Amino acid sequence: VRGNLSFNLGLRYEYISPFTEISDHLVNLDINSQFLTNATFTSPDAVVPVIAGQNGVLSTLVKPDRNNLAPRIGFAWKVTGKTVVRGGYGINYNTGAYQAIVQELAFQPPFSNTATNVQTAPGELTLAQGFPVVTSGTITNNFGVDPNYHLGYVQIFNVNIQRELRPTLIMNADFTDTKGTALDVVEAPNRTADGVRLANVQPFSWETSGASSHAYAASLRVRKRLQAGFSVGGAYTFSKAIDDASSIGGGSIAVAQDPFNLTAERGLSSFDQRHRFSGDYMVELPFGHDKRWLRNGGVARTVLGDWQWSGSWTIASGTPFTPRSLNDAADLNRGTTGTIRADVVPGQSVSLSNPTIQEWFNTAAFTAPPTGEFGDARRNSIEGPGSLLFNMSLNKVFQLKEGEMLEFRIQASNVFNTPQYGNIDTNVNSRTFGQVLSIGQMRTVQLSGRFRF
Repeated sequence: VRGNLSFNLGLRYEYISPFTEISDHLVNLDINSQFLTNATFTSPDAVVPVIAGQNGVLSTLVKPDRNNLAPRIGFAWKVTGKTVVRGGYGINYNTGAYQAIVQELAFQPPFSNTATNVQTAPGELTLAQGFPVVTSGTITNNFGVDPNYHLGYVQIFNVNIQRELRPTLIMNADFTDTKGTALDVVEAPNRTADGVRLANVQPFSWETSGASSHAYAASLRVRKRLQAGFSVGGAYTFSKAIDDASSIGGGSIAVAQDPFNLTAERGLSSFDQRHRFSGDYMVELPFGHDKRWLRNGGVARTVLGDWQWSGSWTIASGTPFTPRSLNDAADLNRGTTGTIRADVVPGQSVSLSNPTIQEWFNTAAFTAPPTGEFGDARRNSIEGPGSLLFNMSLNKVFQLKEGEMLEFRIQASNVFNTPQYGNIDTNVNSRTFGQVLSIGQMRTVQLSGRFRF
């Protein structure tokens, strides 16, 4: 537009077709709409299997999504000689969702048998007894997808201000806003708090594109370029992410606790990390060629000169965990495990002022829900352990002759041997409830040599 202002404008259209199978061996479930919206609707023919290509059913089982327009807008504005503002907006689609869905549709009765078998009585469960006798007319399909499924998409808006503070010192301030629409959510509509709605239909998962997400992040970065043998940079990011389900494209999506109360699924994303401070540095030690000491050659300069000391650090808050109620035989009979949340104890704070590996959060804040009821705890309402990690390295290059050099490196990960706590037990029925269950790698030191020619 002008010498100090430019725009990038674009529009992308990409059609991704749902999968077909060469012999139409794909099976979905046809579900009465009232069954999906009315918890008391119990008509025995509310759920029936449908085979691809039969009785007017599409070979893809899922209607194609043909309106995937993806605009791109970007600009760069040089406000002054030392200040540049950049920004942009774009839409991205989850084009890999169909691949995960067809993997489920391809392994359903009558082309592939599935069964849910819960051993409720003491004794051995043998292979011969592993497949229970299925009553004639019982539907054993364990997965279905909304035929009006749409590909999820995300809108991203970003603005960045870059300022040169000094010739070697650059500062960046950045804000990013991300909104996800039509994201995947998996329900269990045949499940109730104490059993199944239809006796002739085994528990199944139902995937739709009714979830959404919203995340924002603000960051400040400062970078000092190499000068006088020293460079350093750091970035602080404050962010928050909320959603209904923290995954897209099937497979790893957690099943919603209550299909008739999806608003209760709204909570922090499983990858939400409120604070993160990271950085790196590099120092050329003052010994060797063109340095303050040992610049005149000799064995001492060959051995002690031209070393570089570098490192990085990460200081971050933890990601959240969901309080759950597991190890319930009734939950197994409902066909899904790990999806029932705990109950909140009124008046109890979740966080502790001094958490330990034996009690990372206040275990008195949660309890198992009463029989026949869903828990009222929010998704991802427990903040997990943060991280405090420092890495360092020393390296030197020996110039042997023209075109040949030997590089020697000493590298230490987690140099201060700080414990990096991992998963925590959030199952109210567990003997280790509230405890830290895993730990990351402790300090490691690696020596390496590389000959280049």
